[in-house]
Formats: sequence, C-alpha cells, structure tokens
Amino acid sequence: MAEQEFKHLFSPIKIGNMTLRNRIVCPAHCTAFYGEGEAPNERMMHYLAARARGGAGLIVTPQNVVWPSSTSRSYVATCDDKAMPAFEMVSRAIHDNGARAVAQLTHLGPLTGFIDDAGAGFAASVSGGVMGLLPSALGNSITHEISIDEIKLTIKSYADSARRMKETGYDGVEITSDMGTGGLFISFMSPLTNRRTDEYGGSLENRFRLQTEVIDAVRQAVGPDFVVGFRFVGDMLMNGGTTLDDAKILAAKVEADGQVDYLSIAAGMAGHIPPMHFPLGCFVYLAAGVKEVVSLPVVCHGRINDPVQAEQILVDNQADLIGLARALICDPEWPNKAQQGRSDEIRKCIACIQSCAGNFLRRAPITCAINPEAGREKDMATIIPAATKKKVMVIGGGAAGLEIARVAALRGHQVTLYEKEKELGGQLNIAARIPKREDFAEVPRYYAYQMKLLGVEVIRETEVTPEMVREKNPDAVVVATGSVPTMPVVKGGNNDNVVWVRDVLQGNVEVGENVVVIAAEQHEQALGVANFLADKGKKVELITHCLYAGSELEAATMTFMYQQLFGKGGVITSLTQVKEITDSTVVVGNAMTGVERRIEGVDTVVFSAIGRADDALYHTLKGEVKEIYAIGHCLSPRLLQDSVWDGANVGRLL
Repeated sequence: MAEQEFKHLFSPIKIGNMTLRNRIVCPAHCTAFYGEGEAPNERMMHYLAARARGGAGLIVTPQNVVWPSSTSRSYVATCDDKAMPAFEMVSRAIHDNGARAVAQLTHLGPLTGFIDDAGAGFAASVSGGVMGLLPSALGNSITHEISIDEIKLTIKSYADSARRMKETGYDGVEITSDMGTGGLFISFMSPLTNRRTDEYGGSLENRFRLQTEVIDAVRQAVGPDFVVGFRFVGDMLMNGGTTLDDAKILAAKVEADGQVDYLSIAAGMAGHIPPMHFPLGCFVYLAAGVKEVVSLPVVCHGRINDPVQAEQILVDNQADLIGLARALICDPEWPNKAQQGRSDEIRKCIACIQSCAGNFLRRAPITCAINPEAGREKDMATIIPAATKKKVMVIGGGAAGLEIARVAALRGHQVTLYEKEKELGGQLNIAARIPKREDFAEVPRYYAYQMKLLGVEVIRETEVTPEMVREKNPDAVVVATGSVPTMPVVKGGNNDNVVWVRDVLQGNVEVGENVVVIAAEQHEQALGVANFLADKGKKVELITHCLYAGSELEAATMTFMYQQLFGKGGVITSLTQVKEITDSTVVVGNAMTGVERRIEGVDTVVFSAIGRADDALYHTLKGEVKEIYAIGHCLSPRLLQDSVWDGANVGRLL
C-alpha cells in the first residue's frame, strides 16, 4: 500500500550509467565536522552512512574544494592524493548502505586564493565591501581579478579532482555554481560582479564560458561512463541578477553540449536556505521551469519535508528527483518510514535553521534542534536497551520531557508523563502563535504520536505534587517543569501595564494600542511578539540594550522577522536601556551616552525574557527519591535544541 501511495518517489531512475533505487537525494551541505583542508573523518562517514541506511537513493557528499588554499573552514580539498583513502572510506560506507555517492566539487572564489596570491580571494572582477555582493575571507577586503593563467589552473584542478573521485570509488561528481558552494562561478555568472571585457565577460554566453570549460575538462578526465552533474542557480533573486529565463537558456545549452548527466537547481545568489517564513516547496518552481526545456533529470530543492508533498512534485512533473537536505538531517530514516507506510513517524524539519545552517555560520559542527543524534551518529544513533527496567515518572510535557520519555521508552523503561496543560508541547505551542512560525506545532505532533507508538502513559491537566510522587514511588523521576516569568528589575517593572511575553502570545492579557516591547533575550521571543502585536494593528516599538535585536538568531530568520516588523510600521531601537516605567510612559537611556528619552502614551509594556527555572519541585524531591534529574528549562532556561539535548542525553543515562 505504501509503495503504491508513493510509487513515483520510490521508483528507480537511471542517471548516466548509474541507477538509483529511488528519487530521494541527500544534497551536499556544510557540516563543519572537520577542520580546514582536512580529509573526511569518521564523524562524516557515520553521518552520511546514516542517510544512506535511512533509504536515500543518492548522497552528494559535502563541498570538496578543488584548490588547496581554501581559507574557509570545513571545505575539504580534493587536490591531495593523501586524502584519497578518506574519500574511499566515505564512498564505501555509502555503497554498503545501498545508496550511490556523488562528490560535489567547488571553488569558493572570494573565499579562497592561489598560493602565489598568499591566499587572497579572487573573483571574475575586482569586488569587495563596496559591492557587498561577494564575501571575502577577510571581511571587506577586495578580491583580485582572476587572470587567464589562473583560470587555466582552475580548470585543470577541477579535472584532477574529478579523476581522483573516480579513483576512490565515487559514482560521479557534481560541479556547483552558487555562492554558498561555488563562489568563483557565481562571480562570473552575475552581471553585478562580472565586469570583464574579455571572452569571460559581457554576454550571458561569455559569463557562462568558465563553467562550460570546466564541465568539458571534467568529462574528458573521467570518461563517458562516470556521472557528471551540474548544480546552478535558477534565479539569483536579486535585481540585476540572472533569472529563471537565463537559467532555461543555460540548461538547454548544457544539455545540447552533451557532457552532463543531471541538473540540480538552487535558488538565490548565495544558495538560499529558506527559513520557516517560506512556504513548503518554495523553490520547486525553478526546477519545474528548467524541466520545461530539458530532458535531463532535474533535482529540485526548497523546504520539502513531507513524502506526500514529494510525491506530488513528481506526479506533476515538476522535477525528477527530490532534494532533501534539512529533512534528512532532521530524520535520516525519512525514506524508509515513508516507504514502509510509517509517514506519521517522520520527524519533519521545521526550517528553524537553529542548529544546522545556524551552527555552521557560527563555525560549529551542525546538528538539529529536534534531532540531537544528527552529527553524533557514532555515539548516539543506536539506543541501547537498559540493563534494568525502571518505572520512570516524567513531570512536564515540553520538549525536554517529551524527548526523555521517548528515549526512556525505547530503552525499555515503563514511562508515565504528566503535563499540567491540556496539550503537550509547552513553549512550542506558544512559539507557534508567532506569525510565520506556525511550524513549531509540528514538534508536539511528532512527540504525541511517539508517546502513543511507544506506549508512554500520558496524563494531562495534572499538576504533580510531592505527595503524588511519594505515592507513585517511581524508580526514577525526571523534572521538566520548565520556567516561570521574570519581570524587569527597573522602577515600575511590577506595574499592572507590564505584562509577560508568554501571556501575550497565549491571549491571557489585554494589550493596548501603543506597545513597548523590552527585549531581555536576543533570540526570537521579542521579535516574535512584536510581529504578533503588529499583525493585530498595534503600534509597536521594540527596545534592546544590544547593538541589534535578535542577535542570537541565525541571519535568515532574523532578516525576515525584521522585514515583517518594519513592513507593519514597527520600530526597533537598539543600544537602549529602560530606566523607568509609569502608567503611560517608558523612560529609556542610550546605552553609550546615557542620554534619556521619554516614550509617551504607552498603553502596555511587554517584557520578553527567557524566564527563570521552575525547579521548586525538583529541590523538594531531591534526596527523597531513588534517582532524580532536572532537565530543560527546569535545569537552566535555554533554547529548544538545549532542551531536546537534555532529554536525549539524560534518557540514555536512566
């Protein structure tokens, strides 16, 4: 039944001389699992093997730079023969788990350089901070214009790298041309950054010449029986950049040249990773547009997280293969679950970008906010049954409590979970009320199904007391009672017109027309509640003592939350401290100069802070029960990924 339901998704497809078992592709994505210039390590091998074991048909291994002087961390050079045993280890692990392996080859351009240039970044034309379009490893430093001799060396480096990948057992290579992974090529493609007057500048054909020459050289190096793919931008999504019409012209040319076996269509000049604000399948239309003009297999991307959605894309002939990067980070077993009729068990990506791309941009190894096993497969992917089965009492049905209940049940413990509210999910239900953040509701949906599947007894609308715990006499108690409000420590901070952010989002308090939001946290709460109120027509000013609000958010989400708020007339005032609150006035001062300002006519002040640990029950019970843990906000108020990590980690200790 499941195979019939997803008969397109799980049908084989031939690409060149390579046959895939299904249409699911795990695209290349940055992981930061190893240092600059290093070969793949065991951590990467286990990570990719898990996605292959989970049922993906094709694994495109992360960006492998073709020139050795990369200055960007976590890109692996394929130019050194000494690294080849590591690549062979990776390709073998992918094959052993039933998938095919393709290595993505890239040249970072502005983020790399030739040794003779002392590592200076380079691009099609001189470009730097003034343009604001091409990043540099040195921030605003100016890239130098790549010479014809350097172009020839670049072409040769691609060919040599492709040959090495063939020798290490890979099934193919993918040449990439977007800023996120192919900065040199995109600098040539964009008329905004290519101002050359030679054969590599000017017309669309000339700007594409370098890619054409690289593709030809790679094909010559690997021969006709090795897969060569090409990933490029379907639309730069910026004024003056290339468009879908340009992409169609280039796609038709690539097919006519006959050197490429498949096309993979990205979006945005920087290889855009759409956050939660974007709808599902937001960039599939680009692949569909390219597919109109070619017969080559086309891979689509862009917030695809559901097998029904993926199947429909194939049914509608919008693409031939489905790229699932974050979906497979979040749940590597996504393909197996879909094919086996277990779609409700899929942990669907919510596009929060907190721990995947967000981590990478912070130069930290990626993981997943709701799948802490991601990137830790060697140590965490296998949940070991407990030697002694226990009666476990979990108090609190937020993210931390739900994850520890899931893990404990998988280990064979008898688990009962208590939640004082009607619904499971805790703060996730509150976060889902923020405009364009509704996908947070997917997390409690997943866990509620897991509780049912694993036989966890869930008791709602019950506030646990010490007497109840003593009466139940469990072997282990896990207190995940979350956090409670804190109010601003300023004069007037306890006035009736000062309200707690969560009460506003839950609709528990009345909010007037003129609102000041005080951001005592720099993630998304303050920006979220400001947008929530602006949506209701309120006049909102957000006050933060930091350089900018949301400084702990990853850039894509922060950008869109700013756009939303400014588009509704909201105001953000940075480097500002609150001095005093009255019934209708908020007195603030510049954090640098101390100069004060009075905000008059204020009806409501919303205080946004992460709260303080609600740990009274834990401290009461400690010493009275055999085994007790505090996790999540009850231990220390932090972010979603921290709460889930607590549950996953402590669940393995029970």
